[in-house]
Amino acid sequence: MATYILRRAVGVLVVMFAVVTGMFLLLHASPVSPVNQLAPQVAADPVARAAVEHRMGLDRPLVVQYLDYLGGLLTGDFGTSLYDGSSVADQIGRALPVSLELGFLAALLAVVPAVLLGTWSALRQGRAVDQATRVVTVVAMSLPGYWIAVVMLVLVENPDYLPGAGGFVAFSEDPVRNLQVLLLPAVVLGLAAFAMITRSLRGGLVEAYTSDHVAFARAMGSSRAQVLRRVALRGAVVPTLTVAGVLIGGLLSGTVLVESVFQVPGLGQLMVTAFQRQDYQLALGGCVATAAIFLVLNLVVDLLYLVVDPRTRQGLVRA
Repeated sequence: MATYILRRAVGVLVVMFAVVTGMFLLLHASPVSPVNQLAPQVAADPVARAAVEHRMGLDRPLVVQYLDYLGGLLTGDFGTSLYDGSSVADQIGRALPVSLELGFLAALLAVVPAVLLGTWSALRQGRAVDQATRVVTVVAMSLPGYWIAVVMLVLVENPDYLPGAGGFVAFSEDPVRNLQVLLLPAVVLGLAAFAMITRSLRGGLVEAYTSDHVAFARAMGSSRAQVLRRVALRGAVVPTLTVAGVLIGGLLSGTVLVESVFQVPGLGQLMVTAFQRQDYQLALGGCVATAAIFLVLNLVVDLLYLVVDPRTRQGLVRA
């Protein structure tokens, strides 16, 4: 088991290295330059432009820039913003908790109703509630999140529920106001995940109820609740956990569009600003943080398999 955990951790590091390398090369392959965002007289003057690029270190060989950046990451240094010289780590440190809170709230609003509705729908397979659940989830998965966010902005006229209108407030300052302004973005962000988890759990439970294990449990006199809890859910939880892990990772790391629409000062909005300014350092820092969140959450899901599925543990012991 320890070998499995070590192998998965090494895999995360390898993927992280590939992400950092790929993003670094893609950003520096762009024909635009952060110098273009400075005053027109500086960007147009070749001498002034060369001086600024030298100060930013953009005139060094690409390999040298890459090795310097990689060395800084290994020591926890994300560099400084090419736009204003501020610390990238400090900016990420201010924005990341906002995105994590938004993603966590969206995951909570997606997973809890999805488990309840998916279970209820499976227990009433073929009935009206099951048919309605299937229609609602298909519609929820089909609607683009960006479009839903824009529609919500139009429909909700109360500025108290809009982060951009009333101003974002941290949870430590005013918990009620904080949850109030994050509720609408969290609902929009978690809607598709709710639909996918609901359908995955419903499908898994429907399949589990046709298995020999459930038939044997019923023949032994187990109650409906015991069959659901001890047999059916165990058979359906592994594929659902896989889907939920990927989706929750996306919620916590993929808040770019929703944060931009609702003006939530999180990591997504910070990355949009960085790309608009061609701020390589800040954009790279945001991408690294986003990838790290996603990969760590997927590692956690892999480790959860060892807890919820005894067959996985037995397979590792035999290996």
